[in-house]
Amino acid sequence: MSKKLYLGLRPKKGTVHYPVIRTQFCGDLEPALAKWPLFTHIIFTSISAVEYWPGPWDKKLIAIGKSTAAALSKKGYDSIVSPVATQEGVIDLVESIPGYFLLPRSRLARAVLTDFMEKKGILFSVIDLYDTHYQRLEPVPNLDDFDEIIFTSPSTVEGFLRIYKALPLNKKLTAIGPITEEKIASIKN
Repeated sequence: MSKKLYLGLRPKKGTVHYPVIRTQFCGDLEPALAKWPLFTHIIFTSISAVEYWPGPWDKKLIAIGKSTAAALSKKGYDSIVSPVATQEGVIDLVESIPGYFLLPRSRLARAVLTDFMEKKGILFSVIDLYDTHYQRLEPVPNLDDFDEIIFTSPSTVEGFLRIYKALPLNKKLTAIGPITEEKIASIKN
């Protein structure tokens, strides 16, 4: 049986959980709340954004993918779900929906979506809702004990490298999502 090391925030059944990152709320909600009546939609690009956003929730909600939509559903909210769980996938939705968008996100978020909306003249506001911090928890797992390593974001790739210094060539490296896959490929090459 394959033994899997899971590096993300939310452990999956059948894996050994070793989170190489943690998140922390850092948002100043006042600017967003001051503009609240103007917003028509909230775009959630991560489960963490759903967890850290305290509300209100009385806008149309857009989820970056199925996992984020499930986190919203757990809170009792329906959402429009991007068929591709990337910022590029959200762009396809935003492009066809008129409105004023609020984007609560990680301070480390890529700028693909915001650059697109700015270029197209789409009304939006950003709130950096949480920070991502790298961590080295003890004891550090021995990679010889694992057949597979699961990376959930580019941040988990970076967090792994801060601890282990290189990606192992003799392990199955599984990326959750194409952006994480690109990060791993850029290091392997």
